[in-house]
Amino acid sequence: MLRTHTCGELTAKNIGEEVILTGWMHRRRDLGGLIFFDLRDRYGLTQIIVDPKVPKAHLVAEKIRAEFVLKVRGKVQARAEGQANKDMQTGEIEIFAESLEIINEAKTPPFEISSETEVKNEDLRLEYRYLDLRREQMQKNLLLRNDMTNTIRNYFHRENFIDVETPIMVKGTPEGSREYLVPSRLHPGKFYVLPQSPQQLKQLLMVGGLDKYFQIARCFRDEDLRGDRQPEFTQFEIEASFVEQDDVIDYIERCFYDLNENHAKNKDWKKFLVDGKFRRLTWLEAMTKYGSDKPDLRFGLELTDITEISRDSGFGVFDNSEKVFALKVSLKDAPEGFSRKKIDELEKVAKQNGARGLAWWRVGEETGAVGKNTTEKFREILTDKVGAEAGDMIFFGAGDFISATEPLGAVRSKLGDDLGLKNSRDFAYCWVVDFPLFEKKDDGTIASAHHPFTAVHPDDAEILKTDPMKCRALAYDIVLNGVELGGGSIRIHDPKLQKQIFEILGMNDEEISRKFGHLLKAFEYGCPPHGGCAMGLDRVVMLFADEPNIREVMAFPKNQMAVDLMLGAPSPMPEKELAEQNIQILKK
Repeated sequence: MLRTHTCGELTAKNIGEEVILTGWMHRRRDLGGLIFFDLRDRYGLTQIIVDPKVPKAHLVAEKIRAEFVLKVRGKVQARAEGQANKDMQTGEIEIFAESLEIINEAKTPPFEISSETEVKNEDLRLEYRYLDLRREQMQKNLLLRNDMTNTIRNYFHRENFIDVETPIMVKGTPEGSREYLVPSRLHPGKFYVLPQSPQQLKQLLMVGGLDKYFQIARCFRDEDLRGDRQPEFTQFEIEASFVEQDDVIDYIERCFYDLNENHAKNKDWKKFLVDGKFRRLTWLEAMTKYGSDKPDLRFGLELTDITEISRDSGFGVFDNSEKVFALKVSLKDAPEGFSRKKIDELEKVAKQNGARGLAWWRVGEETGAVGKNTTEKFREILTDKVGAEAGDMIFFGAGDFISATEPLGAVRSKLGDDLGLKNSRDFAYCWVVDFPLFEKKDDGTIASAHHPFTAVHPDDAEILKTDPMKCRALAYDIVLNGVELGGGSIRIHDPKLQKQIFEILGMNDEEISRKFGHLLKAFEYGCPPHGGCAMGLDRVVMLFADEPNIREVMAFPKNQMAVDLMLGAPSPMPEKELAEQNIQILKK
């Protein structure tokens, strides 16, 4: 027997027992002849004491170093009076070593695993990820992920959803993000792709009569990376037949109730409920009030539409803009005021989010472009409209609806950080619904705002042919503290309507048949009304773990350049293997 117990389970109840423990040497302390060290495994730490009176064990103890793999046999005894550690599960006891064996030696690690200090060189952590995983924080995060995954599975199984695995190699249907290609050896010049999501497959499961589908699915997107995005990630998702929007939202919301009750016990989320439910905002309301379709509701700082009062402001930018919005920051929220440097920082944020600049006015002063170039009457009406007082700061956004709100929403979020308005103990959930069905791309063409399988809002069905850009979608996103956790929609189940949507998106019959012929064919055999939702598991765990980056809750993530520094991937392949896959590398 290699071990009788783990390093996290022995207590005062075990005093007097003979035990065998295995693990890694965590910390060592020499006190005269006595040698103390902590033995570590994923369950915890146990203090070992080696006495010179046991010479063989003591001789071995003198040789051990950090991260040596050890086996200890000894007797459980109480720690000396006053030496108990209440912060450790095993803090009342120690093991008096009767024998000590080095199972495996270890080189000196490139960073200290036993230290609680953050390892700031992230590339080094990723290169030696197997060592980084030994750190307490990483093990805590992955254990949380495991527990949350079990909660999710148990919930959907109770709700009678069927767990179905969908294929990883699928047909390429370029919609949305760039896909990873997989060449076919048996079919030269043809490719599979890795799925961005199992979207069409889960819809086809509904055609197949499975009624309620659930999966924790691996997905792949060849996108530029950021803190909450990786090239491969995990979703937990559902699809259900004979449902409406409220049914799908209810399934997901009750899943999060379970997650909150079991894994967010230090978070205050119930105070944000409205009539016992997550708050709901339309897309238009979210953009108008918060300048974001994923609003952070932990704090106020709401935007105000001042378009009508701006028509005769005297300030050309406002007079000639389709929309003008204001964001008031009271002196109470920002008692130190705004220096020129701080205003420049906020203007940079606005520009990064599409604005040409950031107009501002300090109430009661003729400062900034607004204070100097607007009429006194306008400033009086503005002050009353936004409820401002002398010394308060007002920031402005102007342009079309998006350019007047989104940059100001980014400024609002930045102010929430800078002014300490985002309480880390708060979990403010909301649903955003009634998104636009379509959006205009930079080249003027029409694209799906969600995806092309999303149903049109029934109130807008009549204008789908005449004015599609005004149509709303039966789509919904769930948001937590300004982070989109996931989203879904009620799907189109009528093949004629689905084909019409493809045509609005600019596809001809040949392209529709080539990309989506399999879906339309299936719909002709009796497709039930259906809808679903998909959550980013990595993002959800990241927020529950209070981590700033999803890499902290993934076992083997890629770095910012989508490189696996530990395995050295991506890497060149031998020409023989490339030839077998019908691939030829073009030399520059």
